Amino acid sequence: MPLGQTASAGDCKPLRQVASVDLVPMPNGIRLVPVTINGSQEKLVLATAAGFSALSERAISAFGLRRQSAEHVKLLNRTGYASNDYVVVHSFDLGGIVGKDVYFMVSPNARLGANPNSPVAGVLANDVMGAYDTEMDFASNKLKYFSSDHCDGKVIYWPADVVAVVPYRTSRPGTARPDSHLRLPVTLDGRELRAIIDTGSARSTISAEIARDLFHVTAETAGTTPLGSIENNPDHKVFSYGFGHLTFEGVTVNRPQIVVLPDLVGSKDPTNRLRTGGHIQRVDDDFGPEITVGMDVLKNLHLYVASQERKLYITSTATPAASP
Repeated sequence: MPLGQTASAGDCKPLRQVASVDLVPMPNGIRLVPVTINGSQEKLVLATAAGFSALSERAISAFGLRRQSAEHVKLLNRTGYASNDYVVVHSFDLGGIVGKDVYFMVSPNARLGANPNSPVAGVLANDVMGAYDTEMDFASNKLKYFSSDHCDGKVIYWPADVVAVVPYRTSRPGTARPDSHLRLPVTLDGRELRAIIDTGSARSTISAEIARDLFHVTAETAGTTPLGSIENNPDHKVFSYGFGHLTFEGVTVNRPQIVVLPDLVGSKDPTNRLRTGGHIQRVDDDFGPEITVGMDVLKNLHLYVASQERKLYITSTATPAASP
């Protein structure tokens, strides 16, 4: 369950910070969030595209948590695996914001935190802290939470020459069922795409189908860099390609190197049953976005997620941050 209470409509109020956490940068650019789980100090990957916060198998075993099956919730990852199980954490503390009986999914990624020397206990998505606004300042490695009860549009308190204001949605296309993804439109080399902000990925990625059909980019295209294949399957090649520019409503990142991934979401999900409609397809089909924006791009940006407005405010990190 989300921590805190959703603000009710009322008088317009100034911005009010409720928590600030120092992020821990990893060599690959991903940031870890220090938290306390059941009295133990742990670190979670900041993962805005995770959909639901999750704990690793190793952490669940260490805490002695009981797995339960979720009837209407499923967590998927990009390599095709899925998880329907969840656990309940008795106490959870993030920057002084404390919650009781907080739900975490069991991660479908068996490699997450599997190394005994790994500092990672799981991932922190937007669901647990969804009652608050979120600021992500990657240049200063700061994660801040604000009350969502404030004046609309009055959130950028740091110097910024250009501010992109992009409406986002938290439901999957074609369904009204919400999750916690930040889905928004972006423009890549003149083409508008459906994107997800993915702080849990070191690299930005694009669907192999979209790369081929819209940009005529395949593994054989000149200028691509081979990156191997998923699970050593030669039919699931992974490679990167340098595009021209990626734009968020006026804020532009030039020459992004984007990883092209095969479309495998749901491919190893045993409950990925057939559904019928205009044509026969599987439940997990079309779940993934056309492009994900990872930390290689996000490290150059300063983000503010206004949860009640359903808007993402984006500036460049070229100017230093100020105090709210």
